Amino acid sequence: MNPEAKFVVNLLEKYFLDTERSGAKWRTKNKPKYESSATGWDLQMERKNQVLLIEAKYIRGPFASAFAGLIIAPLSNRLETMKSKKKKSWCSTICWAIGCNYKEGVYQILLDYLSRNLEFWECYSKTLKVKYIFFIDNQKVAQIRFNKIINLATKYELSADKPLHEKRLAAKNLLKNLKFK
Repeated sequence: MNPEAKFVVNLLEKYFLDTERSGAKWRTKNKPKYESSATGWDLQMERKNQVLLIEAKYIRGPFASAFAGLIIAPLSNRLETMKSKKKKSWCSTICWAIGCNYKEGVYQILLDYLSRNLEFWECYSKTLKVKYIFFIDNQKVAQIRFNKIINLATKYELSADKPLHEKRLAAKNLLKNLKFK
């Protein structure tokens, strides 16, 4: 089993299936087998009138390459697992799941990346229906709306010319209210 499945997808699925933690009754719509080269979404969760198509990444090295996979996922027009011949259901939204063990660095890099072109990310979010980002850290999951993180990136943009340690501190302060369950 690859680290992405072990440290992100399985933990996120467990989070959704635990109604006390997630706050709703979800069921797994599709989860590919990771022994083969799976195409499609890493995890599909559904409840009444809502389907989450989740692209997951476990970050253990250079972040830019892993982030590219998250960005491209909704653009690739992947099929949702459905009984009909449609590509996606009307109630599906796209989510990112990011797992790592150095979250403050990831926060800074993510906000830095988003703050470079806020107008693009607002359009990206609306056009491709990207709704949530899930952060997975030490068996716990935190959820934030994509629009909220774009708003935080707007605030983070003020620290663009500061040294790296100050940028990391600013990102940590902006995302300090994330509740890991």
